[in-house]
Amino acid sequence: MKLTTKSLSSQVKEAILAMINESSFMSKLPSENKLAAQLGVSRNTVREALKILETQGLVILRHGIGTFVTSYNSNDNIRYNIAQLDSTTKIISEHGYEPGTKSVSYDVRTSNEAISRDLGSDVPMDVFYIERVRTADNVPIVFVEDYIPYQDDMMEKFEKNGNASLFKFIDKYTPVSFSSCSIHAVLSDERLMDKLCLDKPKALLLLQQIHYSSQGIPVFYSDSYFLTEKLEFNVIRRFID
Repeated sequence: MKLTTKSLSSQVKEAILAMINESSFMSKLPSENKLAAQLGVSRNTVREALKILETQGLVILRHGIGTFVTSYNSNDNIRYNIAQLDSTTKIISEHGYEPGTKSVSYDVRTSNEAISRDLGSDVPMDVFYIERVRTADNVPIVFVEDYIPYQDDMMEKFEKNGNASLFKFIDKYTPVSFSSCSIHAVLSDERLMDKLCLDKPKALLLLQQIHYSSQGIPVFYSDSYFLTEKLEFNVIRRFID
């Protein structure tokens, strides 16, 4: 099928997903040139769409060999490659949903010993604490608590930041280059049920992350509680020769 003249990489991504879903078996996608000709777009647009699909863990790109389908389950869940570090705002947007934020609360407080150590301090330190519920089309998908070493006027600048990505806000101070992530399966307690608008306990995936600068300096710590029924994490695993 041909796409409209307003085609974007996200539309190409959806077209490729439809192609995969309509096929009873597909282990390898057509070449980028064939996909570009079939969809009536440029090869660069196809390449951008395939990179999004790889980020979501749905395909694997092997240079000089081709693009292989890993798995695809045609539901409404947000799918994401957990090995990729991106903002929640970007993840939600790339899946065609409207990102949002609600139940925002923040203050300046003294961190406990564990978080202080994660942030590279042997003594308690002042942190800018932020808690938020991130939504996709107004549906809660994750409750996040962030702890950022406090700097002068940080709270005032955050208030002016509005609902923009936290990563963009952090970049004004120290850009994040990578993170160390610990993953746990947890059951929602009363507090988390209230934050995520749940009527009964449900399984959550807790990501505890220390975000670092390119020099390996801790930039901020976060606890993120994801609703597993709304978001699926994938990862591509490779043999190391």
